[in-house]
Amino acid sequence: MIRVGGVPEHFNYPFYLARDYGLYKKHNISVDFIIQKCGTGAMISALKQHNLDIIIALTEGLIQEMLSGTKIDLMGTYVESPLCWAISGKSNSTLKNLKNKKFGISRIGSGSHLMACVYAMQNNWDKNDISFKVVGDFESL
Repeated sequence: MIRVGGVPEHFNYPFYLARDYGLYKKHNISVDFIIQKCGTGAMISALKQHNLDIIIALTEGLIQEMLSGTKIDLMGTYVESPLCWAISGKSNSTLKNLKNKKFGISRIGSGSHLMACVYAMQNNWDKNDISFKVVGDFESL
């Protein structure tokens, strides 16, 4: 049994199609696709704890983890198109007034954390112009 972890996104639908069309059985392999609602950081933890064998995750988060010393092998690119990210805020928020505001993120090193940093860099903010509150899963955000 190969345990594959991935977020509940459309690009992971082929795992279900392969199961539904009997491709795993046809090729004599056993695959269990396990939904990971908390993203790359949680999947890396599950991989390190041997709860998953393979993860479909954001490259940036994997590389950051590798740079911290964790042995992870990048096996290939699954999705080459860029992912679309959104910044969500209160109704009186604008992109222009986010400087010096606190960004809610799922965890340090997560996609939400990385994209907030990218946004700050794109706007030439100093590292002190952005702060974070770790809140966990998407629903909490």
